[in-house]
Amino acid sequence: MGSFDGKVALVTGAARGLGRVTALAFAREGARVVLTDIDEAGGARSLELLRAEGGEGIFLRADVRVERDAEEMVGKTVERYGRLDCAVNNAAVVRFAPIVEETSESFDLHVDTNLRGVFYAMKHEIRQMLKNGGGAIVNQSSITGSLTGNANESIYAATKGGVDALTKSVALEVAKNNISVNAIAACGIDAPGDVFHQWMERENIKPEEAGKLFPIGRMGKAEELTAAVLFLCSEQARFIVGHILVVDGGWIAH
Repeated sequence: MGSFDGKVALVTGAARGLGRVTALAFAREGARVVLTDIDEAGGARSLELLRAEGGEGIFLRADVRVERDAEEMVGKTVERYGRLDCAVNNAAVVRFAPIVEETSESFDLHVDTNLRGVFYAMKHEIRQMLKNGGGAIVNQSSITGSLTGNANESIYAATKGGVDALTKSVALEVAKNNISVNAIAACGIDAPGDVFHQWMERENIKPEEAGKLFPIGRMGKAEELTAAVLFLCSEQARFIVGHILVVDGGWIAH
C-alpha cells in the first residue's frame, strides 16, 4: 500500500529533470499521475518509465504559459480520474546571460513560463480543489530567488522570487479551505535536465566536481528531493502553510 493510494497528482514540466522524478515518485506511492509538458517526446518517455514500474498515469501536452492549456489540463485530469488531490508546478525555463546581454524576448519567456505559468496553474488547480474539499500544491522554486542570487541568472532569479511571494500569498487565501500551498527551493539535485545540470553543462563541471561545492560533499539524490515534495503533499504536512522548504545540501547555510 502506498501513502498516496487513491490520490490523483498533476505534475507540470514532467518531461525531464525534477518533474520526471517527481511524477515517478508519486506513482510509486500509489497515486494516479497526470504528466504535462510541451515536450511530447520527453513526456512520452516519462510516462513509459512510470508504466514500466507498474504506475498508472497519462501524459497531456500543455503549455502553462497559455491559460486555456492550464485550465484544460486540470479539466482533463478530472475527466479521466474524477478529482485532483495534489499538484506540483515544476515547469520552468532558464537562459544564462549577463544582464547587459539579456533581451526583452528572454525576459518575457522567463516571466511567462516561470511565473505566469505557476499563476495560471494554481488558479485552475485551486478551483478544482475547492470542489474536492481540499488538496495540496507544491511549487518548484529555487534558492536562486528570494534566498540568494546567482550571476548570469538574474531574470530566472527574479521569477523564482515571484514564485515564492505568490506561494505565500495564495497559501493564506486557501488555508481555511483545507488546501496547502508551499514551495521547494532546491539546488544540486542529480536529475538530468534540471536547471542545475544545465548550469553544470554550461560551466563544464562534472558531477563529482559539483558535489564538492556542497557542505554535504555530494549532489542531492532524486529521492531526497521527492521525499520533500511528497511530505508537503501529505496529510501530515497540513499545518505547514506558505513555507519555502530548502533542499540544498547546506548551500545556503554555507
